[in-house]
Amino acid sequence: MRHILAAALGVSLVAAMGAVAPASAQSQWPTRTVKVITPQPPGSGIDLSCRLYAEKLSQRWGQAVIIENRVGGDGSIGVGAFVSAADDHALLCSFGAPITVLPFTSQSKLPYDPATDLKPISPIVDFVQVFAVSQSMGVDNVGALMKAARAEPGKLNWSATQGVPILLMSSFLRGAGLDLAYVPYSTLAPALQDLAQSRIQLFATSYASLSPVLESNQARIILVLNRERAPQAPDVPTAAEAGLPHLTIVSFNGFFGGRSMPEDVRERVAREIQAIGAEPDVAPRLQKLGMAVRTSSPAAFTQVIEEQRATVQSILKATGGMPGQK
Repeated sequence: MRHILAAALGVSLVAAMGAVAPASAQSQWPTRTVKVITPQPPGSGIDLSCRLYAEKLSQRWGQAVIIENRVGGDGSIGVGAFVSAADDHALLCSFGAPITVLPFTSQSKLPYDPATDLKPISPIVDFVQVFAVSQSMGVDNVGALMKAARAEPGKLNWSATQGVPILLMSSFLRGAGLDLAYVPYSTLAPALQDLAQSRIQLFATSYASLSPVLESNQARIILVLNRERAPQAPDVPTAAEAGLPHLTIVSFNGFFGGRSMPEDVRERVAREIQAIGAEPDVAPRLQKLGMAVRTSSPAAFTQVIEEQRATVQSILKATGGMPGQK
């Protein structure tokens, strides 16, 4: 009888060990170099924030964490490259537009489905998104801008970077009944040059993108689109404070896993990202780039994404679509 019980116990132990082996293996992740794909070029604000967190994650994991920049298609090429790689040691570090805007505005089929191909892990930063005017306009608030635009209907020009900024600017102009001409740009540099020279008078983009013309005093911020005022421009009101709460947005950059990422790994990476965001040297480094630390659980990040999707759909319905695509 003892032999039978011992044999049975041995079988049970083997079965139990087999049952926990996959979870134990998952808890050791990563076991090799981790690749982080980002859809922005080297040196951009998004790229630099991804690199900061990648550096810190590498220190925590004892594994190399490398950045791979895959640019183009307003971010869709980078996200598509991540999804098609199907690599269990790859992560995506992306801004919101390829995930919350392009599914509703892209004129071609995307090589991914954000709802099924991506697992949100945690945001890492909020971008400070703003409306800015050419300094030569001589206006310093939204009310003065509206007065100037109504005094010269059709004579002022505007532009915006793709994604959330162009949607919010389009919503603002339509809601205020302002007649400004939209000027499209394929890259940022010529837009900033034209803003500095007042060939366009109104521009929506991130604070980080505006840095060159702000530092040279050729442009002025008149509105912050985030929930809180920007540390870089503490005297500039938020959209809510200016009576335009519908223009408030959470403009995130964050980490995503692939569809097959185990939930325990996803939760653990999120906790590590939250811990990194709390390190004392992180917030000052990001603030210099025009960003604020913002981390959360996967569930909270998913909710932010869904809220932004709903906002995008609402704006597109109200405005009739993206400027230049009508």
